[in-house]
Amino acid sequence: MMKFVHVILSCVLLGFSLKANIINVPVDQPDIQAGINAASDGDTVLVADGIYIENINYLGKAITVASHFLTDGDTSHIANTVIDGSQPSHPDSGAVVTFISGEDTTSVLAGFTITGGSGTVIANGKYGGGIHIFNSTATIRNNIIEFNAINQPTDAYGGGIYAFLQSQDLIIENNLIRHNSITSTNVTEYCLG
Repeated sequence: MMKFVHVILSCVLLGFSLKANIINVPVDQPDIQAGINAASDGDTVLVADGIYIENINYLGKAITVASHFLTDGDTSHIANTVIDGSQPSHPDSGAVVTFISGEDTTSVLAGFTITGGSGTVIANGKYGGGIHIFNSTATIRNNIIEFNAINQPTDAYGGGIYAFLQSQDLIIENNLIRHNSITSTNVTEYCLG
């Protein structure tokens, strides 16, 4: 009988732990990265309209980070929920959004304007002004990716998005990618967007 009670209790507790949470920014967490830090796989970080001056990293989490476009389909949220990466904590880490920890297509970015990125330095080059994906994948939907600029004297890749993949699973759909740039004295420049 005691074993039966343990099994039932374990199932109930497991059910509670499997429940996905919604973390509201800025109500539950002050900024998007804090929301990501607090999230667990399966959670949604739901971001209110506003300008968020930060650079975010998914940290390998299978989470959705989205504006309220996700909840109501109102496209005005895309233009009004801005991640501005123009003030990175370190100048060599200037990509606005980073997927570099083995994320897959269950890591979702949806409904933002991604702007102000300057790319992330790796070896002798700078990669991904707006979004930097390395040995990971993601789902990137319904965003505006614009006015990201990489200025680098050596190799430069992906003013808007840079993706180096180990698989073909990357999903990029229904995004507007425009007005991104690369300035480099080297001839190796790819994917301005």
